[in-house]
Amino acid sequence: MKTKLTTKDLITAGAFGAIYLVLLTVLSSVLTIVPILFLATPLIAGIILGTVYMLYATKVPRTGAILVLAILVGLITSMTTIYPLIFAVVWGLIAELITAKRRKSAGALAVSYCVFNLTSMGPFFALVLAKDAFLESCAGYYGEEYIATLDKLTPSWIVLVLIALALVGGLLGGLFGRKILKKHFVKAGITA
Repeated sequence: MKTKLTTKDLITAGAFGAIYLVLLTVLSSVLTIVPILFLATPLIAGIILGTVYMLYATKVPRTGAILVLAILVGLITSMTTIYPLIFAVVWGLIAELITAKRRKSAGALAVSYCVFNLTSMGPFFALVLAKDAFLESCAGYYGEEYIATLDKLTPSWIVLVLIALALVGGLLGGLFGRKILKKHFVKAGITA
């Protein structure tokens, strides 16, 4: 089996990256309407996007494919600061290492997605690193009541809760994606 990315692999990576990013953006936009759902984005997005990740990783079982997707997610979530991109690259590299010798293992892919889902933490870095500026920038969009609620829901230790939500969402999404992949896509010959 080839291990280097080909042009066809990069095109497939771009297509799946677009699907992943559109779904992530839509989920983030919809969930942002309610402060508690905004904070649950890593959990909810992780569960929903697990199937896309699993299908992507099986369609492009090459070294670097997961990292390419992580970079795409990092670029989209780095609109205001470079930190989400840096961390997305780190999580992408770790997810690559998890699957390095087991590209065809659904279990390894599920574990790698658990780590990969930490890329959904990108938008929360501004909330953690510069909370006052983040809340001030949101005030024009959502109003003072929203900002007051979000401020109450985000003590300094919230980052630990968000990381835990991202890991749980990644685990559930990876397991759900693995089950869907096995049940529907393999039977249809899509992942062959």
